[in-house]
Amino acid sequence: MRTTSPRRQFNTSPLSPQHTHLPSFQNMAASLTTIDASEPLEKIYEIIIRDGGVIVSNFLSPELLKETMDAIEPHFKARKIYNSTSTYNELGADFFPEGSKRVYGLLARIPDQLSQIMRLPVWQGIMGRFLNDEYQSYTGEKLLAQKSGYMLASTAALRLVPGAKPQPLHRDQIAYQTRPDPNNPLFTPMLGCLIAGSKCTKKNGATAVIPGSHIWTHDRAPKVSECTYAEMEAGSALFTLGSTYHGAGENKCEDSDPDALRTLFAVFGQRDYFRQDQEEILSTPIEIARRLPEDILKLAGYFKAVGGVGYVEDHQSAVEFLHSESALGKYLPSAVPVAL
Repeated sequence: MRTTSPRRQFNTSPLSPQHTHLPSFQNMAASLTTIDASEPLEKIYEIIIRDGGVIVSNFLSPELLKETMDAIEPHFKARKIYNSTSTYNELGADFFPEGSKRVYGLLARIPDQLSQIMRLPVWQGIMGRFLNDEYQSYTGEKLLAQKSGYMLASTAALRLVPGAKPQPLHRDQIAYQTRPDPNNPLFTPMLGCLIAGSKCTKKNGATAVIPGSHIWTHDRAPKVSECTYAEMEAGSALFTLGSTYHGAGENKCEDSDPDALRTLFAVFGQRDYFRQDQEEILSTPIEIARRLPEDILKLAGYFKAVGGVGYVEDHQSAVEFLHSESALGKYLPSAVPVAL
């Protein structure tokens, strides 16, 4: 195991007294720890509990890495570089940086490769450890024990080109309007996984992360000076709790630099009960949905939540595809032959 920079002392004054004394939170790393995918999962879990994130090296085999990069490249070529910092305005107008290419919906674009990634023991182990819950409740007079699961939350291929601007530091769980719970500091509705398709360096936009910020209270603002950077080799993966502050870095490379393009694959997970009880979009025939008034469509889930949850394609609401010939999105038809 190694860390990405020397250890330094964090100011932990805003932490809640209910949990700062716990052994798991003592000697918190001021940098990101890197651990090989072959190490026992319990070691990886302990680092995430302590720091809020970890870099797992050799997460993808060289063969799966090459296969995944080859499969996504045609989709990147079909995309323009984003020149606007606003994508439908959720989470602030400057949330998505200029100078990036983003391909969403990887289960439709690279289904074979994404399926292999989702079956990796490390991915499944980390998601299960931090997103599964055990419950007990009475049904009549019988005490019923249940264990919830996890599911895929979102996927994207993210490429920063030279000149790309940094992303504001944020907690991913803000999309679910979740605040840290002092009595349960490790609870989060979702967990991030960013897989390096290319070498990631501070110069080309490696993700900025604040280790230990997963147990900050909601009223502490993140500062760039507190960040370390998730520098990692291609095939490595950065896992972060939804409560950990992070953000895409700035790409300061020249076009001629060998590592000028920073490519990541986001394969995020979430608790499986964060969704509608009944899936109204799938339950309602499209011919009927097209006749429904806007206020009913909003209540049925055809519009995104305030944090952007429930998006389709490039962060559009599902209602935007309701009257189109293909509800799959404008990029998918040309991509289908590539995926198949």
